[in-house]
Amino acid sequence: MKKKIAIIITLLVFNSLIFNSISILGFIYSSSYTEIGSIASGTNIISMRFTDNDLAFLVEMDRGLAVYDVSKPWNCIEQDFFPLSFVHDIELDLERKLIYVTASNGVNIFNFTDPTHLDLLSVYKNYTSSRYIQLKGDLLFVGAEEKGLQIVDVSNATNPTMLGSWTDSIGQVGPVYILNNYAFVGIYTPNNNAPPNVIDLKLLDVSDPKHIAFVSTVNTGLGYAGGAPKAHYHDFVYLNDYENGLKILDFSDPSNVSVLGAYFDGGSINDVTLVDNEIAFLADDDYGLKIINCTNPENPFKIGSYEHQWKTIRVAVEDDKAYLGTQEGGVRIITAETNSNAIPINPIFICCNVFIGSLLLLYIFKKKSESKTKYSCIQ
Repeated sequence: MKKKIAIIITLLVFNSLIFNSISILGFIYSSSYTEIGSIASGTNIISMRFTDNDLAFLVEMDRGLAVYDVSKPWNCIEQDFFPLSFVHDIELDLERKLIYVTASNGVNIFNFTDPTHLDLLSVYKNYTSSRYIQLKGDLLFVGAEEKGLQIVDVSNATNPTMLGSWTDSIGQVGPVYILNNYAFVGIYTPNNNAPPNVIDLKLLDVSDPKHIAFVSTVNTGLGYAGGAPKAHYHDFVYLNDYENGLKILDFSDPSNVSVLGAYFDGGSINDVTLVDNEIAFLADDDYGLKIINCTNPENPFKIGSYEHQWKTIRVAVEDDKAYLGTQEGGVRIITAETNSNAIPINPIFICCNVFIGSLLLLYIFKKKSESKTKYSCIQ
């Protein structure tokens, strides 16, 4: 009897998993997107971060750093503001309630224990107009342009100290991305009053911050537009390469990193956010939001999109909302709505679901029949 019950439970669980898979796929493929609010409408957003308790930290190109309460998307209220010039990137230390913002004067470090009063603790003056940063534990990695890659100890937020640096023999260090003990750095040479000359994407060993070592030049495939990775899952690294689209890199061998798959449709990708380890949300410069299924990293494909009138610079996904940082439009807040009338479900899943359900019903009817026969014989 226990064996029979176990079989029934197994069939039910498997059937449920198949049904849930269909539901998830149906939701992804049939979602339409609706704007439910905005933050700092009319401003130019260059970077942004969010916290679980409904706070948004925006780097506004024309003003500086601002914090907003976004618990009510239809009525986002500014909590505080700190003026800075030539701002570009932002990082958060949620545990210590710290904010790191790049500006013309260096990396500004704030405490946001009280969101209504941003407290400037210190400024890391690296003697450069650094634009790109990434925080890993107590280490801040700075793409310091002509000063190269700098690794800064920020364990004492009031006294940041550089541990080591690396400079390229030809170009300057721009965007950075840290993965385990490695740093991806985009290399370029500047042009006066013109876009920079992009050189290549390099990989550095940063396991010892005081002795940074070159590992390899990344094979970025056909063309390189100067981007850097934005996310990773296992050995899959997601590179937003601007007009060259999304590239998924194979990181299984750091000495030989190359393109495993790519998504390109003519757009220009400014940012990538990875959701559930296989769905990439892309900020497309001229289009808006594009959602890419990367379950098979060798063949990513689009499963959704949301178009609007502004240039889209950044994208973030929190719970059931997506935030699109734009030029002139502030941050647009959108959410997904399921269209249950048109769900293109894979026929294989339908067949599997029907087959498992049929087996389960046949098993139950058979047992009922056997039970009746046995009872009749006894009578």
